[in-house]
Amino acid sequence: MSSFSSISLCPKTSSGEGVHVINLNHKYSRFNPHAQPAINIEELNSGIYALKHLALALQSAQASPETFINANNTAFPVSRATSSFKKPIKSSAPIPKTITGTTVAAIQENAALALIPEALQGLNELISTVTAIDLSRLSTIATTQILLSSYQGKTSLSDVEQRAVFSGVSVPSPESLATYVKTEQAAEIQQGQTELRAKLEASNTPEETITQALAAYETSYVETFIAENIEEHLLVYRTHIGSIIKDMNQALLSIQLQIPAMTPENVKEINGQTMLQAICSGLQDAMTQEPSLGGDSEVIQMIQVLSPLLTKQPLTDADLSTIYRATELPNKTALDRYLTASQAATYRDKITGTYQTLILNLNEARRAIDTQRKAVEEQLALFQETNATMTAWMECASKLKTAFEGQYGSSMLTVSMELDAALISMSYAYENLTSEEKTLLNNYVNQFLNIRIISGGDVVFGWISKTEVYQILADYCIHNAVTTTDQMKTYTKTQGRELAQRHFFSDIGSKVQSIADDSSFANYYIEKNGNYYPDLNKYVTQNLLSVGSISDTFVSQAQSLLQQYSAAANAHIQSLQQQIASLETQYENLDPGTASFTNQRTEAVQEWLRANSLGSAFIYMILNSQLPKQANFLEPLIKEINFNNLAANALNNLLSITNSFAITSVYYNFSSYLIESKEGADLFCGDYFDTIVGMSREREYITRDSEQCKRALALANSLLERIKNLEGVDKAQLAVMINSVTRYKYSLAITLNQLTVLDSLFVSVTVEPQKEGSSQDTYDKDTFKITSFKDWIPTLAALEGFIANGFPDITPTGGLSPIFSQVQTDQQNYTTQSQTQQLNLQNQMTNIQQEWTLVSTSMQILNQILTQLAGAIYN
Repeated sequence: MSSFSSISLCPKTSSGEGVHVINLNHKYSRFNPHAQPAINIEELNSGIYALKHLALALQSAQASPETFINANNTAFPVSRATSSFKKPIKSSAPIPKTITGTTVAAIQENAALALIPEALQGLNELISTVTAIDLSRLSTIATTQILLSSYQGKTSLSDVEQRAVFSGVSVPSPESLATYVKTEQAAEIQQGQTELRAKLEASNTPEETITQALAAYETSYVETFIAENIEEHLLVYRTHIGSIIKDMNQALLSIQLQIPAMTPENVKEINGQTMLQAICSGLQDAMTQEPSLGGDSEVIQMIQVLSPLLTKQPLTDADLSTIYRATELPNKTALDRYLTASQAATYRDKITGTYQTLILNLNEARRAIDTQRKAVEEQLALFQETNATMTAWMECASKLKTAFEGQYGSSMLTVSMELDAALISMSYAYENLTSEEKTLLNNYVNQFLNIRIISGGDVVFGWISKTEVYQILADYCIHNAVTTTDQMKTYTKTQGRELAQRHFFSDIGSKVQSIADDSSFANYYIEKNGNYYPDLNKYVTQNLLSVGSISDTFVSQAQSLLQQYSAAANAHIQSLQQQIASLETQYENLDPGTASFTNQRTEAVQEWLRANSLGSAFIYMILNSQLPKQANFLEPLIKEINFNNLAANALNNLLSITNSFAITSVYYNFSSYLIESKEGADLFCGDYFDTIVGMSREREYITRDSEQCKRALALANSLLERIKNLEGVDKAQLAVMINSVTRYKYSLAITLNQLTVLDSLFVSVTVEPQKEGSSQDTYDKDTFKITSFKDWIPTLAALEGFIANGFPDITPTGGLSPIFSQVQTDQQNYTTQSQTQQLNLQNQMTNIQQEWTLVSTSMQILNQILTQLAGAIYN
């Protein structure tokens, strides 16, 4: 006898519980670190422990192999050679029948009509072939014959009549047959019990034991009598009835509903339909192998109850409960009465396998819900950003009025640029909003654009148009040799037409074109030495500060509109938050661990285990349960790693372009130098040539950074097109990347305008050296003169601040440093999370490897147990 002494009673592998789990709680992560492991370590550990004790028990002197052999849970699959049913004897051929129909009711009626002559003939044959006892006196058979005879010749049956037929053809039931035999054979049983009592009393057996033995004798006598005299004939009758039931079930399967595509909303019904069809097709397969199964009352009742659900949609909770309860049927006794062990195991395999499919469906639906929830969260984040921009945009009304009434040129320029920048950002973000959000913005943006700012003059869109005209001309004149006004007019109109194609800018684009032909167009430029340049001074003083008076109702109208918008926006935000909460609830409701069919699934698995051999059950669980669980566990993690790698790589080029933006505050500081060196109205202390070099260097920075912004903007446009065509990313991941790149786009567009306006300011700045004393030939090395428009130094400081840090009062702010920080943060997040998740994947794979080590050990021990049992049995 082989020994198991080499097997340790304590597992040598780690449970995996000590493996470090990294908490990925950032917004880019879709991996749940609290997910249940694919294989339950504790269960495997306890399973190995039990197997080892079983191995030791086999070696004990008190145990024999027979102790561990369960006829209903065999270590080795066996045929039904020991079944109480003998091979069916020959009988008359079944009456030809064809079960057809296009509805459940029609098929059942046709089947009931076909059963009437078949059952009458079958019962007559049963009575005539069973000679050991007169079955015609059995009440259930006699009643059924009378009932069915009354239905002969009918071409249609009512629902009540159909139920009576289906109920009647399954007679006699095992219980009624046993009771009848017990009554008819009472004398023989009594004689046998008398003889048994005499023997037991002779051996001084206690009365209690005698009573038990007499009861067992009666049961055994009845079972033996039925097995020897009735069962084979009854099996023939069941086969005839079962053939019709099988044909009926096949006809029902032919009209069953096609299972639609699964969604989180219909997953419970899809699961119900999947299980329903699995039960019916499983019964069909079993009845095809053994038609007599179809003649069993429990099977007939199952098909009657379940068949109406094959074409019903939607299924109610009561329907689903009925379906899942049916997975426990037919009971083990019924299956064993007709099927071999392997046939019963095949049917149970189908049910348990379908339950595994249902679990996978729930997990898939949960992943879809999780993706949808993250998409709504991203949509909420985008709308909240847009909402903040919209709020700041409308709040510009009071700041504009303050700047206008105080004639603050720098403040007026700032608020005018902010009005334009906020509308640009909303225009870019508009395409990523939902239809409801678009409608909301269209309503209130257009209302605000048409509020009148100047009494008898500009409305809001006209005011923004002025800013657009100046930015267009400044960019054109600075980077091109412009010698005629027609050049400027033509370019402005062309840009106006392009601008009108952008959402929210249709009126602004038209206004830009009309300004090119208006007399006020001359206030945007200045002519020097035959060339035309942007004139920031005239633009601010003539077009912004000297245009009449602010309308008395401008601010109040803006504030009233802002209150209305805020109420609508807050309601929408609450709606999105409720959607998220609803999705979280839906996600929890689809937890496989709390599914409505949990108890029925547990019972079905138990029945399956009892029907299967130990080795087959173990292998089946590995292939059909554990492996899918592991795949379901690892798939989201791997998908997240791939997405983060993809996103990080996509942002690498953008980050390399914007790297130089990191230190903009260091080299956009000409105003700081001037403020510290100012001595008089236009006089400054310091070296004239150093000042000229400093100003030229800052303009070089502007040129360089403008080109970098244009390159980054072109790359962002290209990147956005690539992202929209990406494969292997879900809706939430796609939304995150699209929204991020869209933010880069409008931030870059706003920053380009900031750079252009700053560059145009230097055009109007004149730096002159100062003569030393009364000498006309010697220049003062410590003093120089700068002339420009009023408030030009505060304006310069403001514009430099915008470029370094963005606008102070709106979001997005623009600015070079914020753009760099935004791109760098996103890229680092993607990279860091990819690395973190790769580490997590490595840890999980180590954990899984340990789990499979336990499985391997279990199989080795199982193999030794089976070898031990086989040797003991055959020796």
